Amino acid sequence: MEKINRLLVIDDQQELCDFIAEVAKDLGYDTLTVTDAETFRRAYLNFNPTVVVLDLQMPGFDGIELLRYLGSQNARTQVLVASGMDQRVLSTADQMGQSQGLTMLGALQKPIMLPDLESVLRRAMKRGAGVTAEDLQDAMTKQQLQVYYQPKARNIGGSWVVEGVEALARWHHPLRGFIPPPDFIGIAENSGQIRQLTEQLVEECIQQAAQWIALDTPLHVAINLSTRLLNDRNFPDLVATIAAKYGVSPHLLAFEVTETAAMADPDTTMDVLTRLRLKNFGLSIDDFGTGYSSLKQLYQMPFSELKIDISFVRDVCQRHEARVMVETMVLLAHKLGMTVCAEGVETQEVLDFLAKANCDHVQGYFVGKPMPGADVLTAVASWNRQTAAPYAA
Repeated sequence: MEKINRLLVIDDQQELCDFIAEVAKDLGYDTLTVTDAETFRRAYLNFNPTVVVLDLQMPGFDGIELLRYLGSQNARTQVLVASGMDQRVLSTADQMGQSQGLTMLGALQKPIMLPDLESVLRRAMKRGAGVTAEDLQDAMTKQQLQVYYQPKARNIGGSWVVEGVEALARWHHPLRGFIPPPDFIGIAENSGQIRQLTEQLVEECIQQAAQWIALDTPLHVAINLSTRLLNDRNFPDLVATIAAKYGVSPHLLAFEVTETAAMADPDTTMDVLTRLRLKNFGLSIDDFGTGYSSLKQLYQMPFSELKIDISFVRDVCQRHEARVMVETMVLLAHKLGMTVCAEGVETQEVLDFLAKANCDHVQGYFVGKPMPGADVLTAVASWNRQTAAPYAA
């Protein structure tokens, strides 16, 4: 069945086309990429895109011409322009698109940053009928929910070696296509289904971890934990039982809790998190730096890892302030006896900086995108074979 979200990309750099298409596919788009104007015109008519990503500078023609073409077609597609030109040029192109009667999504300056691209594409997605608690129950019964795994690399003597993954929930509905986690996690929490959903996904993660162990490639698995389960004092016993069922040592498993969630109800949270640590599960405070931190509560909570939010990591090569924040958070975590993971690593340059900053772990599209469990070992072996020479300390 044709998906309701279709993305057409035109750029003379095929690698950039592939990057944008890959991100869009992960969000649930059908995608098509082209590199010349004539193919673009045919593709627009045949593919009927709901979103067009359009480069402004290409050999032999430019994006302004294509904006005029889309305007002449009375296009109802949404348009995102991208270029390495300065922001004033991008803003002008955006205004010109609007003057042609186009629905403009704004403009992104190259190099395109993953979070910015994902944010725009998520905003542009057309939704089918809103999912309900009944839809979610049906999905759990029919096992439509899957776990994807994003590789996580460890800094060993200056080289980055993948030794673990983060588990991410994915729902691919047979009719509606990809349904983003924010669209169903909230439903699960409000309907009381979050315990059942988490139990199902945790069991899948632990079963997958057992399969990797059987293949002599044990990987650490990090699992996101809903705020609602921080009030469930039986949760530590539940996951310990599942781990024992599949013969997976708790030290290979960790639970990630957002900073805001951890600080919302410290007394109850302390109970659940401490019991998880006593059972030898790891605990990570996620998106650190974006919530309402209390340093006193941070050092009292039994976290074993601090995850630096992507908003700091992506700017370390452009902004002095971001570098200072990341270096300070690494130092703070180490002083508290915690390891540190940086999220959203997209370039070698950022990876080099994090190595010099003594960051312990990294994850992001540069290391690997989220993927089904069956693809993980191949991706891990490929990365570890090609790991660069040790970085300077």
